[in-house]
Amino acid sequence: MSGVFANGLEISGKAVNAKTIAAFPDTCFTPPENPATPPGVPVPYPSFGMASDTENGSGTVFIGGKTVNIKNKSDEAKTSGTEAGCAAKKGIITSKNTGKKYFHAWSNDVKFDGEPVIRFSDLATHNHASDPGQTPPFPEICAVNPAFADCVTLLNKLDMQLHEHGKKTCTHPDQSEHPLENQMMQKSRGGINYAAFPGYHKDKAPCICMRSYNLNPDGSPKSGAGSMKGAPHPMKTKANRDLLKKTAKPTVRESLDVTKQAYGDHHDKLQPPNASKDEKKAALECIEVVIVAYLQSVAKPKQNADGTTSQPSTQEILNTPLRS
Repeated sequence: MSGVFANGLEISGKAVNAKTIAAFPDTCFTPPENPATPPGVPVPYPSFGMASDTENGSGTVFIGGKTVNIKNKSDEAKTSGTEAGCAAKKGIITSKNTGKKYFHAWSNDVKFDGEPVIRFSDLATHNHASDPGQTPPFPEICAVNPAFADCVTLLNKLDMQLHEHGKKTCTHPDQSEHPLENQMMQKSRGGINYAAFPGYHKDKAPCICMRSYNLNPDGSPKSGAGSMKGAPHPMKTKANRDLLKKTAKPTVRESLDVTKQAYGDHHDKLQPPNASKDEKKAALECIEVVIVAYLQSVAKPKQNADGTTSQPSTQEILNTPLRS
């Protein structure tokens, strides 16, 4: 941790303990290679990138005596996690495994060597031979609570696995639940998607499983009239509807705050003894970062003063009014 921040977010560089955790999927062809599977078997791997592998960073301004990641210049020399995808074809898109990592978001106004710096939560893609890479954009993780250092490990430990809604595996009495509800992404319930996030799709948005039915004394789910009233998922939905009664166009920040409070109050996996107080806090922070990173990846690009375009910053995403 460097302790050097831009816009309230820690700056990423070679001396910083920053990483992209489990960018997924990074599909690589994997042995065996035989007549049945000539190029190998395509296997989706999680891909990891470390700021300690930074190259081509800042040349005049340093953190901890080492170069810093900046726009249009920096990359990270390698990624890991795909080593087993070593059949002749390797990456399904780039024909590489362990390829480079490139950044696609940065500070608007903090610059080193005349270029914007890369910060905590800025988006990156992995396993490049050239553009494009092989993974969807994932956030850079820098200064966070140590208990939150690995979102994937923590959420898996709490049995709160993130998944795309269209690939849900939740089982009754749980349902796949959008942390940022679909009603927040529409001008009216069932209406068109909000214009600030043209790439948003409910089936691709990150979700978690959440109990939707009350339980009988023996632990079995109730059925029939009233079986869902007051259950965790409906209570979270109610909290967001109550927010909309107070303000017709809440910001992403306001919606996520309501959701995090509802998760903390009602999600079974975040209640003692399933989660400690620190684990609950870290899990809620983790969910927020994942949602903001997804929104950055589907947001409408903004025009910069120099004529280039970039995705909105974390703070700009959080300040975006919904249902406009």
